[in-house]
Amino acid sequence: MIKGTVTSQGEYADGKDMCELYISMASSDRLPHEYRKKKPIDMTIGDFVYEAGVHETREGVVWISSVLFRKRPTRRQARLVDALEEIGLRKGDKVRIETKSDGTFLLEPCGCSTK
Repeated sequence: MIKGTVTSQGEYADGKDMCELYISMASSDRLPHEYRKKKPIDMTIGDFVYEAGVHETREGVVWISSVLFRKRPTRRQARLVDALEEIGLRKGDKVRIETKSDGTFLLEPCGCSTK
């Protein structure tokens, strides 16, 4: 299982957080990533499948960007903050991402203890 945290790098014009997902160092090796290159993955959040971009900083921090692309019915841009809101997540919440048998990823609330 991959663990992460919802973070924010600012706000959109509508006042919502510009959310990103920071992935724990202990589980970051379970996602494709390479410094300076966006690695696309298919990730299910709620009822929808999105294309998400996995990135790596110079310091080796792995994160998923705030911009998604909804796959169906047609490919269109979406915001991570809106997808997370649909499943009750917001800045500061913990998430878990599981790898499905078809190679896609499923994002869910962690339910993890913060202690």
